[in-house]
Amino acid sequence: MTTETLSPPQLETLRIEIDGEIGTLTLDRPDALNAMSPEMIGEFTVAFPWLADRAPLRALIVTGSGRAFSSGGDVTWFRKGVEDEDFDLSADVRRGAEVLHQAIVDMRRIPYPVIAAVNGPAAGAGFSLALACDIRIASEEAFFACAYGRIGASPDGGMTYFLPRVVGPSKALELLLNDPNLSARDALAEGLVSEVVPAGELLDRTGEKAEKLAAKAPHYVRMAKLLCGQSIDNSLADHLQLERHGIADSMATEDLRNGVKAFFAGEKPEFEGR
Repeated sequence: MTTETLSPPQLETLRIEIDGEIGTLTLDRPDALNAMSPEMIGEFTVAFPWLADRAPLRALIVTGSGRAFSSGGDVTWFRKGVEDEDFDLSADVRRGAEVLHQAIVDMRRIPYPVIAAVNGPAAGAGFSLALACDIRIASEEAFFACAYGRIGASPDGGMTYFLPRVVGPSKALELLLNDPNLSARDALAEGLVSEVVPAGELLDRTGEKAEKLAAKAPHYVRMAKLLCGQSIDNSLADHLQLERHGIADSMATEDLRNGVKAFFAGEKPEFEGR
């Protein structure tokens, strides 16, 4: 399949745009600060499997339209359960969280780099979504907030899985309990983001990063993501077996052959994903 014949799914609350081998997924409810409605969560389950299994891409940017990345779960959804005693809010949210969490699992199956371009507030499940990305670059106008405890809700969207892996378990718990509004610079100091750039430069800088990562050998990128993602949960012996098979499999790729030839020729290789 080529990018000329590529046809992303048509969605109402999300936009998928393709530029060569770089894709952009935009949360598109700007009037609601890209809050995750049941409709958006349902569309995640369409977008992420397509991006993981069908899209011939080598990098993905995730961002929000308007002035927010995502304000998290749509609290108007919860309000219905608070005001209507006949509405089983617990059961409804349990079903919604199951859908969201399957979408996050599918997102993590994407075999190429996923970069969050955090353009504004990333709160609650919006913060979780940013953490689920491989790399985060923030606008100076961004801020981050765990936010769940402010309404007495338990964290979801993978926050308590990804946050300890990004900043460490002790710091993660401290951030969850203190629940500060972290500016982009605060987030950089905590290691939550790798860069902070002026708002007008965010997409250009994220695009440059995506292009740089897209040039790497796809097997290498895929295995680096898989191995780092599983390393904390595996025993040493099991993990070394994954590394063993990963490097052996890479020897059968055309990219590896080209890389070795370029190395001895003193040249820079071009990896084509074969």
